[in-house]
Amino acid sequence: MNSGDDLDFARGAPLDGDFLRRVETLVMGSVNPGHIPRYAEDWEETERLIGRLGDQGVGVRLEYSYGENGQRCRAYLDWQDAISHEWQTAEAEEGTAPQAVTRAALVWYYQQEVNTATAQPPDGWAYFEVVERVGMTRDLFARALEEHPVLAEEPDLQVRYQEILDKLNELYERVNQALDRRLEMPARGAMH
Repeated sequence: MNSGDDLDFARGAPLDGDFLRRVETLVMGSVNPGHIPRYAEDWEETERLIGRLGDQGVGVRLEYSYGENGQRCRAYLDWQDAISHEWQTAEAEEGTAPQAVTRAALVWYYQQEVNTATAQPPDGWAYFEVVERVGMTRDLFARALEEHPVLAEEPDLQVRYQEILDKLNELYERVNQALDRRLEMPARGAMH
């Protein structure tokens, strides 16, 4: 299976032994599990799954609704993508909270695989954001303490302040150079 097929499996396959085995090995990190916990049925096992997701920086929210088909539960998993640093969400709706969390956990795992496979390097705008943020930090730091009377009274603090300001200036120059290099690179797929 490829990542897209795996993601389709996570979104629609029955919550059976194969599904739970994937949750146990991929999300929980078990190697050759002898016993497969019943994440989709047992709330205590679901809480362990939620804890494991939390350890990996994934937040879990549950939302309940009532309709023609009775009670439904939607699980939302939120995390910050390691490459783009943008917040991502995976979701699943099932009849119970354990089922929704179990399905969403596997969707989350495969969604990350898809994101990694299709990841692009940061664009020029992302580099510009870093230049802008470092520049703002440097300027705020300089203005906040530049003529502060405590620094005039404490030579050791004045020396430390100047060291930090020098490092911020150096960092600012380096990120500017990185931006310049990025802007000089030809776009992917561009003809030469």
